[in-house]
Amino acid sequence: MTDLTIVIPAYREAEALSLLLPRLKAQVERLSPDSEILIIDTQTPLDHTREVCREHGVRHVARANGNNYGDAVRTGIAEARGEFLLFMDADGSHNPNQLHLLWDQRQESDLVIGSRYVDGGITENPAVLILMSWMVNVTYRLVFGLRVMDVSNSFRLYRAKYLREMPLRCENFDIIQEILIRAPRFGATRILEVPVTFEKRKAGESKRNLLQFAFTYITTILRLMRYCRQAPASQPMSKPSKAPYQIARAD
Repeated sequence: MTDLTIVIPAYREAEALSLLLPRLKAQVERLSPDSEILIIDTQTPLDHTREVCREHGVRHVARANGNNYGDAVRTGIAEARGEFLLFMDADGSHNPNQLHLLWDQRQESDLVIGSRYVDGGITENPAVLILMSWMVNVTYRLVFGLRVMDVSNSFRLYRAKYLREMPLRCENFDIIQEILIRAPRFGATRILEVPVTFEKRKAGESKRNLLQFAFTYITTILRLMRYCRQAPASQPMSKPSKAPYQIARAD
């Protein structure tokens, strides 16, 4: 087992990965010499992501059982060799220079969230996306009693043993909330948020469909409520951290 696996779901992100991977590799090597970067691509190639991975010397894996985001996350968990798994986006919105903010808290936490909504967190999204994110976060906190501020950012560091035990079912981006809801049920009770800057996409086009999101928002909530009823009662979630972390600005 390695120390750290960086898991990056990618769906037609070859251009963005060409920009991200050189910066990412430099930062990951500083965190741990015993680490790997794992790109979870589509089942069949839709662009030249495989070639980009080969050029930069990182692992390329085709997602299993489907092309949805949830399939990419489950494939990443199954393929990762690390004791810790750090998930981040392929589009450059998660700055590699901020990896250490999550990594530095690994011994104190079971799950570290790079948060846009604690003191010091920043998001560069346009207003409509900020409003939608606010709706998601408020709703999930109220419905599921989540005591974290940012429930929807995928920039997170996990202890892999907890993820490997979770029967994750969600197919799309709601798997991010599903993990957070299920985490205490599987022993991951130490949940910490550290402030990060969520930056604008560096290349390519967003894969999030806003109309689809609007139509499926309520059904997603109901589906996750059903999953919760099928599992043992959860323990309380950790409160958002008030520690005075500093944001690592990009060079």
